Order: sequence, then C-alpha cells, then structure tokens
Amino acid sequence: MGSTVWSGSKTFTASSGAQGLVSVPAPARGTLRGYTLIQIDGAADGFEASLYSSDKTPEEQYHLLNLSNNAAVVVDSDVVALAENNDVSIAYQNRNGTPSVHERLLYLKITPAGAGDKQFMLSITVETPRL
Repeated sequence: MGSTVWSGSKTFTASSGAQGLVSVPAPARGTLRGYTLIQIDGAADGFEASLYSSDKTPEEQYHLLNLSNNAAVVVDSDVVALAENNDVSIAYQNRNGTPSVHERLLYLKITPAGAGDKQFMLSITVETPRL
C-alpha cells in the first residue's frame, strides 16, 4: 500500500501567560513526520506547546507530542523562537466528529511566556495512507 505526503501551515496569535487552543488543518489520520513552530513576532520569552488529536478531555488520552522550544538554535533574524523536528513518526487519528466522519484537524495547545500578544506559524508534515 502506498502513501502520500501532506504539508500545511497556520499562522496565529497567542496571548502570553494564557493557554490557547489552535485548530490546525491536517488529514483526519496519518503519520506525523515533522513540524516547525516559529514565533515570528513578540518578545523572545519562550513558550510551551503540545499537539493533540482531539480537543476533548482527558487531554492525556489524545496527546501526540510536546513541541520543544529550541530558541537557542535560532540563526534567522526574522525568527524570534523556534521548535522544530523533522524526524517524527507518530501515527494518529482525529478523535472528534463521528466514528465514520472525523474532523480534519490537529490541536495545538500553546502557552507563551512573558507579556503581550505573540504571532506564531505552525507547519506540519503528515504521511497519509492511500486507500
């Protein structure tokens, strides 16, 4: 059975000190192969972020992975902070919707540190099975 590679991105604003939930367009199921979370505006105070396959609770049941804040490796002057890993292999299926019609979303929970609004861009790469 073959597969195809899907990639997409979403730009959003998050408020410092508050956890935000961002719905990210993605295939309803597949294997997450990589991500890049870039802070593109605001003070470089760091952030905590995780990807989930559902926005339901208990959240630990739907947790896919933590996105590490690797701000120390940033060399691009347009990038404030960066979390990136292109060597991921995590199979998932969206757990919202009905058993036969799943939403085409992943969910990013993000809590920026510091003060003020900050702008981010999340890009993901997913390998999807051909049916």
